[in-house]
Amino acid sequence: MAPAPASPSPTLPAARARPLRRGPAALLLALALAVLPAMLPPAVTAQPAPQRSDLVARVVISLLGYARWPVERDPVRLCVDNASRYAARLREGGTLANGRTVQTRPVDVLADMLHPACDALYVGSMNEPRRKRLSAEVTGRPVLVIAEEDFECEDGSMFCLNIRDNQVSFRVNLDTLARSGVHMHPGVLQLGRRKGAPS
Repeated sequence: MAPAPASPSPTLPAARARPLRRGPAALLLALALAVLPAMLPPAVTAQPAPQRSDLVARVVISLLGYARWPVERDPVRLCVDNASRYAARLREGGTLANGRTVQTRPVDVLADMLHPACDALYVGSMNEPRRKRLSAEVTGRPVLVIAEEDFECEDGSMFCLNIRDNQVSFRVNLDTLARSGVHMHPGVLQLGRRKGAPS
């Protein structure tokens, strides 16, 4: 008697294909896949790598899906810094797992009013003038700040992306996040390397 064919094991591409609106578990899985592609098996990594702007959008939209503001926002207003390099896909907006929409608008971090016009802010590379402006404008206010390039993840930034060829990871500034009043799902915080965490 011929042995029964083995059941195919679940593959990560199928999980990646699930729409984000299916619930928190799918959203967290999508975030993990975007943040940790180096852990994917060879069959997956051999596929064409997504564009950096697509990877960034996937991570940012997932982060927004796990954020909870003191007063819930619908739609979530995402302001996108004109100086950001990888925000092309983000500017199209999106839909969170709970059905809320993400509406985007461009901003000049050094000139525009950021609070209360933005629930979240995606900023480009940080320098001292931009950091001072952000710190003065949004520190202690319910604005989730995601920085495109801010390796030190200092005051003003909450989530700091590290963007490579086919990987987007992030660091978390827990102090700045805590002062904002925006709450983030603990599972997401565990995916990020915490600034100031003991080694």
